[in-house]
Amino acid sequence: MFFKKGTTNGTVTDIDGNFILSVPLPCELSITYVGYLGQSVKVSSATTPLKIALEEDSEMLDEVVVVGYGVQKKKLVTGATVQVKGDNIAKLNTVNALGALQSQTPGVNITQSSGMPGEGFKVTIRGLGTTGSASPLYIIDGMPGGDINNLNPTDIESIDVLKDAASAAIYGSRAANGVILVTTKQGHTGKAEISYDGYYGVQNVYRMPDVLNAQEFAMIMSEARMMDGLPDYDYASLVPDWEAIKNGTWKGTNWLDESRNENAPIQNHALNITGGTEQSVYSIGLAYTNQEGILGAPSQPEYTRYTARINSEHTLYRKGKLDIIKVGENLTYSYSERNGIAIDDTWSNDIRNMLHANPFLPNKDENGNYHYAIPWEIREANPIGQMYYANGQNISKSHALQGNIFLTIQPITGLKLKSNFGYTFYADNSRNFTPVYKLASNTFNDNNSVSQEMTMGGNLMWENTVTYDFKLDNHSFGVLIGQSIEKHGLGDTLGGSNINSIFDDFKHAYLSNTPTITNRTSLYGYPWGKEALASFLAE
Repeated sequence: MFFKKGTTNGTVTDIDGNFILSVPLPCELSITYVGYLGQSVKVSSATTPLKIALEEDSEMLDEVVVVGYGVQKKKLVTGATVQVKGDNIAKLNTVNALGALQSQTPGVNITQSSGMPGEGFKVTIRGLGTTGSASPLYIIDGMPGGDINNLNPTDIESIDVLKDAASAAIYGSRAANGVILVTTKQGHTGKAEISYDGYYGVQNVYRMPDVLNAQEFAMIMSEARMMDGLPDYDYASLVPDWEAIKNGTWKGTNWLDESRNENAPIQNHALNITGGTEQSVYSIGLAYTNQEGILGAPSQPEYTRYTARINSEHTLYRKGKLDIIKVGENLTYSYSERNGIAIDDTWSNDIRNMLHANPFLPNKDENGNYHYAIPWEIREANPIGQMYYANGQNISKSHALQGNIFLTIQPITGLKLKSNFGYTFYADNSRNFTPVYKLASNTFNDNNSVSQEMTMGGNLMWENTVTYDFKLDNHSFGVLIGQSIEKHGLGDTLGGSNINSIFDDFKHAYLSNTPTITNRTSLYGYPWGKEALASFLAE
């Protein structure tokens, strides 16, 4: 590609290297091409022919990328892969690593499930590959099926995306939608290095939707009435404070504005320590993340995450330059809390309810309580009150521990035997409280209610591989054989709900505080669906 230096005015060459670019003379052109070093050329005359030869960027081509159960130099990779370095992820200051990948991974479509803090992402690689789940296979530090949402972006060394069948074939049919390989930061020899990465910011709505105020809404309603050949509404009897609306002293309620959480904070703080000796290296990371939602006040969503990570590798026996026996581990713990509002389908979505509600209804009455429905539409409840009472008093807590230990034996140069055992543990619990309220003739709750749910379980993985890399003349060869065993769904779920809590607040919303058994008392429990997978691989 050719650009006038310092501008976006540029063009691309044809297959023979010819190009046409209109620029004032004299000027300086910048030339770039993938896999080659860029150049700058000064041009003073339009008649002087340009002969430019770019040099290979050998350093970039010698970088290694993670491919299946090993690594390869970029120049040797024939499949469709893309690698994003951890520094490029961290500098975008996103709460989730997938949010940073959105602008850096061509061929990968990444969309967040919703704008609520703590929500996950939907990822599709090169379109929808199957009729079932279209999600790719995630492998974190060699552990299949990990949750990338539990990682802090600053803990990531690199992310490699395997996009085509040739690159992902080693993982079999479960890689039909592509593979995302995540490598967390590893240790290195030398003195301990301590680094801090953090930011604090505020968030606001960039542009609010244009909605009708009370006068405009009344005009549209009157026009519709007239088009139906019916008399106009008697607004004075149907709408409180109609005179204030009529003379323009009150514009009505803009429900989205009422729910704005202005200057919602967002922050992330991460501490990393790396170092080691010739025998042992380590990398330790601690991080804190917090984000509030920009809509949903006074029940604004909030997401908080704490992560701790330790990776180390130790050489137990070395002969010459050959590390014959090595052991190591990768361990990541994550704890998160989140609360939210309803964001489901059309009929259970608080944001939709605010867009749909009429502006005639005040938000609060003279006593500071959420206003009851008005005669204009006695069945239309106050959407902010409904959000607060029915959907806004909840919390979910999640613990996630993912770890693996590995042993590597290299008896001779090029031959490596590796055994890797991993375990992933999850423990989640949630609570909800709904107080007594009445907002409309069809929107009320006669008894306060409490619900709780707890889940606990995990997954197991054990894999063994043998690799042999050797050269014949000027040719390099690599052979891999192995097997793996995985078990999923090793857990249980227990939950229940009841009414008539002796405490009428969310702080004490526990089933133990609802001692009376009624016809609305429920209790359930079930095991997770156990699955097992045995794989044999060769490459």
